[in-house]
Amino acid sequence: MTNVYLRGLAGAILSTGLLALPIMAAPAMAKTLRIGAQADAGTMDPQAQNIQTTITLLSMIYEPLITRDKTLAKAPMLAESWTQVDPNTWRFKLRPNVKFHDGGSLTAEDVVFTIKRAQSATSQFTAYVAGLQPKAIDDLTVEIVTPKPDPLLIDKLIYIPIMDKEWSEKNNALTPQNLKEKQESFTALNANGTGPYKLTSRQPDSKTVLNRVPAYWGKMDGDIDQVDFTPVASDPTRVAALLSGELDLVIDLPSQDVARLAQSPDIKIEKIDEFRTIFFGFDLKNDTLKYGDAGGKNPFKDVRVRQAINLGLDRDAVVRTVMRGLASPTAQILAPNNVGYDAALDKGPARNVEAAKKLLADAGYPQGFSFTLDCPNDRYVNDEQVCKTLVTMLSQIGLKVTLNSMPRAKFFPKVWDRDTSMYMMGFNSPFFDGMYALETTVMTRNDAKGEGIYNYANYSNPQLDTEIAAARDELDTAKRTKMIAALYKKITDDALYVSLYNQVLVYAMRKNVSTPIRPDNWLDIRWVTMN
Repeated sequence: MTNVYLRGLAGAILSTGLLALPIMAAPAMAKTLRIGAQADAGTMDPQAQNIQTTITLLSMIYEPLITRDKTLAKAPMLAESWTQVDPNTWRFKLRPNVKFHDGGSLTAEDVVFTIKRAQSATSQFTAYVAGLQPKAIDDLTVEIVTPKPDPLLIDKLIYIPIMDKEWSEKNNALTPQNLKEKQESFTALNANGTGPYKLTSRQPDSKTVLNRVPAYWGKMDGDIDQVDFTPVASDPTRVAALLSGELDLVIDLPSQDVARLAQSPDIKIEKIDEFRTIFFGFDLKNDTLKYGDAGGKNPFKDVRVRQAINLGLDRDAVVRTVMRGLASPTAQILAPNNVGYDAALDKGPARNVEAAKKLLADAGYPQGFSFTLDCPNDRYVNDEQVCKTLVTMLSQIGLKVTLNSMPRAKFFPKVWDRDTSMYMMGFNSPFFDGMYALETTVMTRNDAKGEGIYNYANYSNPQLDTEIAAARDELDTAKRTKMIAALYKKITDDALYVSLYNQVLVYAMRKNVSTPIRPDNWLDIRWVTMN
């Protein structure tokens, strides 16, 4: 209702002498937050895809037992309290009177069902729940037994949103959607959580609409009635939509537009050092290069070749020219402020083209060789441009690189199948702990245990597996931190992965929008406000 209309209405009342009649206040305008992102969430199934965009959107619908507060400290969510009964046993007391969006009540059986569901072969969260034995003690009490003492159990449970057992059974959603096989499951387009927003409509790669749950049990900082989540693949289009007022918040901001947007009187910029490292991996299993020509060999299995690539990169130039300074060079795959981080490993070698050529010659490739680099073009900030820059740099040390750039919907199934010779990867630790990357990207692949699930290199080193497992099981914090740091030194010295930089995370929003920005790139809708 416009002000013009109200003035006209008041005038009509005065002219007819109806002053005794009360003038009804206009209803408050509904607030809609329009979020723009580089790519869409991959599914509405909370255990099918471990990608931050998907996790963020689904966290508005579903909730875990434990959450983090604004200081990133662990805090109660669906579990109002928890205790450690013995080194291997934890007991969680559920919050009473919590309802799913369809009206069903949250019970301990839902928690047990969810954990077992997350252990399924189609889940991408098996590393978080491997070996857990959940049991319902009563309607609001859950006991979880771990196979061995786990100092990160509470951190892991933050990433396990609780599903309604009855709803899942009714809709034949007993296991997570199989994204690898492009399964069309009920949970791909439907959801039923306990969170502050319920799913109203879902158009993949177009728009997802969420509406606020009036009877939500928790506290919200803002009073946003609706969330529209819109993927906009084109960087210029996404930025233009923010400037024109078609979007309120952009969470994937291209580096080249940050300075320009910061000058706009209608836009504000928020930045934080992200817990994400961008690096490159190699096929370290096959004896013959799958995509390329190296005389019937796989050069990447030779540490000298990996070191040559390490020397052929100019990290400072990538950060300066492609990332516009919104990154920091690094030579390891662990960002600062994570347990086990060692600042001494951040400084990579200065670029040395001649030394790189010599290493290639010593490895038997004086004329270089050819191969394909797989790279997403809609997952990380400037991902395709970074890969193009890498292709140019490596050509100067004699390597003939073909860039295979693709949307992440094709990229991740490809690398998940280990169908790659060299690939780009971005990784952050959801627990702010270096063990997660070691366990999932370095250990020998064992899907049942959640080990090596992101080890797209197919690397296997039994001795290193033993050392990682020992650090994982160490309960002395100081000793454990030293063990993790020592492991990162080993894989950095071995150039197991070649790292480029740690990202700076940037959000851009209209002046009337406010939100804290987390270093793990998790947009928490509970803290977002609109004036």
